[in-house]
Amino acid sequence: MPTVLVFLIDLLLAALSVETAGWIVRVSFHPDSTFGFQGSTVAAWAAALTAALGCYLTGLHTPALLIQHKQVVARVALVSLATALAPLVTAYFIWYHPIGRTGLGLLGASSFLSLTVWRLLYGHFIAKGPRLGMVVLGTGPIERRFAQRLNTLPHTRYVVHGFIQGGENESEPPPASAAIVLGEPLGDDVPVPPVLGKIEDAVSVCNTERIAHAVIVGVTGLSPAQVQAMTHLQANGIRVHTAGTVWMNVALQVPIDMVDARWVLNTFEQLDRPGVLAAKRLIDLGVACVGLALFGLMLPLLWVVHRIDSPGPFFYSQDRVGSAGKLFRVHKIRTMRVAKDQEQRWAAKTDDRTTAYTRLLRRLRIDEFPQFWDVIRGEMSLVGPRPEQPKIVEQLEQSIPYFSYRHLVKPGITGWAQIHQGYAASVDESAVKLSYDLYYVGRLSVLMDLDIMMRTAFVMLARIGSR
Repeated sequence: MPTVLVFLIDLLLAALSVETAGWIVRVSFHPDSTFGFQGSTVAAWAAALTAALGCYLTGLHTPALLIQHKQVVARVALVSLATALAPLVTAYFIWYHPIGRTGLGLLGASSFLSLTVWRLLYGHFIAKGPRLGMVVLGTGPIERRFAQRLNTLPHTRYVVHGFIQGGENESEPPPASAAIVLGEPLGDDVPVPPVLGKIEDAVSVCNTERIAHAVIVGVTGLSPAQVQAMTHLQANGIRVHTAGTVWMNVALQVPIDMVDARWVLNTFEQLDRPGVLAAKRLIDLGVACVGLALFGLMLPLLWVVHRIDSPGPFFYSQDRVGSAGKLFRVHKIRTMRVAKDQEQRWAAKTDDRTTAYTRLLRRLRIDEFPQFWDVIRGEMSLVGPRPEQPKIVEQLEQSIPYFSYRHLVKPGITGWAQIHQGYAASVDESAVKLSYDLYYVGRLSVLMDLDIMMRTAFVMLARIGSR
């Protein structure tokens, strides 16, 4: 379901919750109450918009999350609390008149009930509903792995019915990166779809099996037989997709083993838009100036507490790899104890070099505020792949193909990988993180930056990725 449609349904349910709460208050408690759209209209709209926007920012529109019932209930509860508080705050600042606790409590309860029921029903449809049948052109090892992985995802609307054989070099082994995103071969309990026919019979096979979608992996290039088959399929009303596009839509990642010259060229075209880059830079400068101003207000108190809790330098600077592989100095509040050995190593959830106070700074991202200076200098952006240490970059470039592609854009204070995964503490985690970074690089836009910045607030609140 399109995200816009989900947002509108949330807005409608939230508005109904406001009116339901107002009706119950008037009938059962206070006949003269004006709680609702006909009375406190601004406060009512504030509640409805808070609910719809809150559901979006907490990721309650993503199919992968909707099938996790505990996560749905927990996040809807958080949104319902914000929904109940929104009219209270709005009414106080506009009229200096509070709204009754009864109405607010009923609003929170009704919005929680309606949003939870609708999310659980939608999640059940996603998990148990009908699937769109697909065939994969090719029977090589990556094709088989792609089909198995796609069929094990419970939130996707696609299912691979089988393979079309012929036209590709099926004896060629998968590249070294094949296991990075799609994973190792699955066990015997996950069946491999059957071969349904040969490449020259692709159209008849799809018609017989009533399949309307075909997928081409195309890792090693397309053969003439595959090109001809795709032409015939498309001409006969059978839509042809690339495996990379399908995987990006269902996993919001770029499968590293499917990065090819076509993806690189498309990315170059995406980045060659001066208007987008100029708008991104203006947003960077505006937000960074506000961030530095806030940091200036906090600085005296932070400095005093820091001197008491962790004697030593207040700021910490370190070399990081930026755009085009250039080194720059990143600035942060020091959150680790001063030590003689300042080796470059992975961050950890329970780092013995931190204190309770500095862990709080990390959790609230206050230690990142000095990086706004790097943003103003043009070495970083607000949104982009997180900059890594040079030695770690060297290690990852040797272990992970295409790792350097993340340096096509400026590194950021937050990013697409941060709101989905957090920090990486190993090569394997960095590979998954790279798949998110490449997704961002390939789809760079101002709207995506704004989306990431707004959703970062929830990530901070949920304590995701603070290391």
